[in-house]
Amino acid sequence: MTRIFLWLIGVVALSGIWADAGAAEPAPRPDCRVPRELVEDEPRLPGLAQQLRDKKPVTIVAIGGASTAGNATGDAAEDAYPRRLQDALRQRHPGVDITVLNKGVPRQTTQEMVERFSRDVYPSTPSLVIWETGTFDAARNHDVDLFADSLETGLANLHAHNLETMLIDMQYSRGTASVINFEPYLDAMRRIADVDDVYLFQRFEMMKYWSDNGVFSFGDVPKELRAQLAIDVYQCLAEQLAEAIDYAARQ
Repeated sequence: MTRIFLWLIGVVALSGIWADAGAAEPAPRPDCRVPRELVEDEPRLPGLAQQLRDKKPVTIVAIGGASTAGNATGDAAEDAYPRRLQDALRQRHPGVDITVLNKGVPRQTTQEMVERFSRDVYPSTPSLVIWETGTFDAARNHDVDLFADSLETGLANLHAHNLETMLIDMQYSRGTASVINFEPYLDAMRRIADVDDVYLFQRFEMMKYWSDNGVFSFGDVPKELRAQLAIDVYQCLAEQLAEAIDYAARQ
């Protein structure tokens, strides 16, 4: 179990390859599309929407764990999803100064992330906070009720600072899902997001969809190919996250 846990946190479920990765020709760009119901959620982002319409500078803080930090790639700063999200949003909104700050710290519980809001979130007065959490809590089998309490406390604190927020749930791979019970934590996130009217980006279900449909294979892979897989998955997640943000802002 220790070996599996270290693999999960270090690679964060991004240890697979394309079905044709061993071919001599470069693998084609993956089809990142997912069913619309995995992107379209009810909560809106009216403050961010107004800033985009007025072409005012937008700052987004992405706070989370190893997958936010980008530890699974060779160059975390360049290849992690926050940097790729920044590029995707700038392409969608030319003329708007958009900055996405990466505040990912590996191996932190939800409560530990909440404790650094005062240092890593509030000083930037962001237009949007993207909070990725739950993986470490589930991997460590932390009490689900304590996880839920920490999540509710964090969302309440962000709301008290008038910060619009989007949650990102856990990552998926068939291997880790077979040894770690993610469902209670996923259920807690869905319930709290619904009660608190917070947009929930369904990363777990998106990655499961990609796995089930052969877009990515999250299985055993040679070490030298893992970083490229992580980069490709982060790019797909950034594109879907940009679409989710635009959907919430458009509405």
